[in-house]
Amino acid sequence: MIGPTTSPEIRMTAYVFERVHGSPPTAIHRALIGLPLLDGLTIAVPWGAIVAAGPSSGHSLYSVNHHTDGAASLTGPVPHWAREPAAVLNSHADPAPGTHLVINRELPAETGLLTGAETAAATFLALRALHGPPAGPHPLTGHPAYRTALHARAAHAVLTTPRTLEHIPFDLAAADLRVLIVDLGARHSSALPTPPGAAARAAAALRASGPSALGPLLTDAHTFGDPLPDRALRTALSAGALGGRKIGACVVALAPTTAVPVIRRALTTRLTPDLPRPPRLLTALPTAAAGL
Repeated sequence: MIGPTTSPEIRMTAYVFERVHGSPPTAIHRALIGLPLLDGLTIAVPWGAIVAAGPSSGHSLYSVNHHTDGAASLTGPVPHWAREPAAVLNSHADPAPGTHLVINRELPAETGLLTGAETAAATFLALRALHGPPAGPHPLTGHPAYRTALHARAAHAVLTTPRTLEHIPFDLAAADLRVLIVDLGARHSSALPTPPGAAARAAAALRASGPSALGPLLTDAHTFGDPLPDRALRTALSAGALGGRKIGACVVALAPTTAVPVIRRALTTRLTPDLPRPPRLLTALPTAAAGL
């Protein structure tokens, strides 16, 4: 039920749905981004994708972020922003149930942090609420970020293998630490693998020594050679961060809460002359998923 305490982004998504489709959504769900600190070790952060759904005689998909594209359908090629929700809708039943969807992604695609898994998870939750359980799995069911979006716990990281999922204590608030996401405003990203076994070693270090142990392991997993992220990481480390690495088009670091203002000033001073705008810094704690 949408009310005064509902988040502004969810209320806005419901408003857009009603403007586009002429009636309020029947179901609306948010799924959070699974941030891959290391391949196989993921946390949910407080931003993701919101999907509103309602019954229809046909199929209509609409993006808040790409509103100039208008509505898309399941017939013929779908635009890039509709690929994951279309796949989930097609896999929900055969034939796909008649549905109106509105999709709202809460971070810019240019950050490189949106994998599509969060959109697929939000679509799954909305369709299940609207039409009941699906007939079968969809293509992203095994994706670590998808599993994190559905199963993450607050103050924990999620360690995944193809067949297992384990919650690893990662209580940053208690340790007075934060995850920093440094959005460099650079419109490029690359998927850089981390060393084999890095996630398992990190999980063991977290169990033995607590959250601060992850910092150096993140730096060890950073692939140097891209000047802008390299400079951002070195600047953050010099200003007090415990470690970090490039993820998507961002640098993600672990830092003491008290060092965050110092790191922000250092990054702004050091990087702004070479960027189209000053770097944006988000702080996050591991967040609980919406749940199943």
